[in-house]
Amino acid sequence: MPAEEIPEGSVLVGTDGSPMAERAMDYAVEEAHRRGLGLHVLYAFPWAAQAKAWEFSPPPELVTTGEQVVAAAAERVDKQWPDVTVTNRVVVEDPASALVEASRHAALTVVGARGQGDVADPLMGSVAQKVAAHAHSSVVVVRGETPPDGPVVVGMDPVEGAPEAMEYAFEEATRRGARLVVVQGAQDDAAFPDFPDAVRSGHYDANASEHARVTAERLNEWHRRYPEVPLELRLVRERPVRALVEAAEGAAILVVGSRGRGGLAGFFLGSVSRGVLNRAPLVAVVRARPEPVAD
Repeated sequence: MPAEEIPEGSVLVGTDGSPMAERAMDYAVEEAHRRGLGLHVLYAFPWAAQAKAWEFSPPPELVTTGEQVVAAAAERVDKQWPDVTVTNRVVVEDPASALVEASRHAALTVVGARGQGDVADPLMGSVAQKVAAHAHSSVVVVRGETPPDGPVVVGMDPVEGAPEAMEYAFEEATRRGARLVVVQGAQDDAAFPDFPDAVRSGHYDANASEHARVTAERLNEWHRRYPEVPLELRLVRERPVRALVEAAEGAAILVVGSRGRGGLAGFFLGSVSRGVLNRAPLVAVVRARPEPVAD
């Protein structure tokens, strides 16, 4: 897929015309509006590998369906958000592969948790899983409705601090004018001895562990960069996935890093990312920046 077909820095959204894809479209155009970016709508459908190799053309009705879907999406966006520039593309390709490749040029990639071809169960569809795991940009997976005026929730890794996720979350809270809730979960009671389940930044018990104090110091550094963002820190004696999913109830969006605790950035998803994607209604998975190569 040539790069010029995807305007650089657009919000990229995949669609197949399904109801969940419509939700993803609604979120993507709102995010494009908030960021002052264009929107690129991509419809991809697979065709037999042998047929492509032998240069057999797909049935015309498949191409027509795709063209109708992206045209209807562009028309709807133009009516509701005339300030957002919309481009679109229909490709004969595996949807996940097409979205991952297109994400090289996107500021953000948005997908529905399931599409037309996925079984209607609580788990993510195969396209959403692959895109969340392999996209080159940050990815938002849309599962359900969230209150637009809710807080932004972010998971803070206890070891590395999840700097990319934290930056994304503070920027998102700034754009929305929202409160930011920072959640760190741990089952080990020794990590947070005599610590309440929820504390506000800057108010720490004198008996707090060194682990908790390091977290507080990291968060205060972020708050100095974004002093206008109302901030809450929750240190919770709970598994991270459950802590984040519970905090996401009533939130506008949940933000997590793609990997935690020293995982290989850019390869697959960490257990926390996978867990929340299967349970929370709206999740941003923020790709860690690759480590610089040593000379």
